[in-house]
Amino acid sequence: MNPEIYLLDEPSSNLDMTSIQELAGHLRLIKAQGKTVLIAEHRLYYLMDIADRIVYLDNGRITNIFTPEELRRLPQDMRERMGLRAVDLQEVLPLTCQPASGKEMLKLCDVALHYKERSILHNINISATKGEVIGVVGHNGAGKTTFSRAICGLHKDCEGQFLWEGKPMDRKARLKRSYMVMQDVNYELFADSVEAECSFGIRNPDQTLINATLEELGLAPYRERHPNTLSGGQKQRVAVAVSMICGKDLLVFDEPTSGLDFDSMTQVAGLIRRLSNMGKVIFIVTHDFEFVCRTCSRVLHFDEGEMPDDVQVTMDALPKLRELFSVSNGKER
Repeated sequence: MNPEIYLLDEPSSNLDMTSIQELAGHLRLIKAQGKTVLIAEHRLYYLMDIADRIVYLDNGRITNIFTPEELRRLPQDMRERMGLRAVDLQEVLPLTCQPASGKEMLKLCDVALHYKERSILHNINISATKGEVIGVVGHNGAGKTTFSRAICGLHKDCEGQFLWEGKPMDRKARLKRSYMVMQDVNYELFADSVEAECSFGIRNPDQTLINATLEELGLAPYRERHPNTLSGGQKQRVAVAVSMICGKDLLVFDEPTSGLDFDSMTQVAGLIRRLSNMGKVIFIVTHDFEFVCRTCSRVLHFDEGEMPDDVQVTMDALPKLRELFSVSNGKER
């Protein structure tokens, strides 16, 4: 079509690091052709050497216009108060946390996953302890979502054993024990209000817990709104709220920070930590390095149908973590 003006709305929200790098290359190309490019975005780091101006909106008004260098010079705490994500991933560090050492709850033994007679993953052997938060990373198409669906009993074509506290779990048992926040939350929002969504299908819902969760995730002002009238980030927070309220032991989040600004991301991270303290076993499929550093104790890396890496999220393992996320000198490789 070759237009003169390009408008992109959250173009990086579900992309892996390699795809974000390719996106950045396309943006540089159309910029070099003299096109005008407007990007509404929360992930800033990949735009810092592309953007000429960064327009900051607050409550429907333009309150500042920065050059990338001016934005970099702002103190980190000021940027965070403004609700802005990191401008350089090289500066993002894991929060201090101890490796999980609780009771083993979940164990996968020689698990293999197939789709239409094609092998997706094989030889998967992992265990997860009570309260552990495990990141699942890899490029788009590496099998992360299929793995997540298998844990929850949503993927049928599986081999191997799934054990909970040493006892085998068939697919129906996994469905009963788990809850999954999908990458496209529109598939799991059914009620006619946010508050009703938080108790939909739940026996004897705890209204006090519902109210507290809505407050914590900043959703209380929208409790009477229909979920379909919310923004993408607000819908994501509604689905995350349901995971807190439903009382399941095994929780899986597929890209829970897609489309979220810094404030919403930290709210979801806080909820993940609360769920961990409650003893839940949590898997998080994500490309979000900032979020992994704030929430996860381990990272599983899937590549070419295998799981070659199982890395603790610690300062000692930071070089390996940055390698897995292709973070190099503040930019993705």
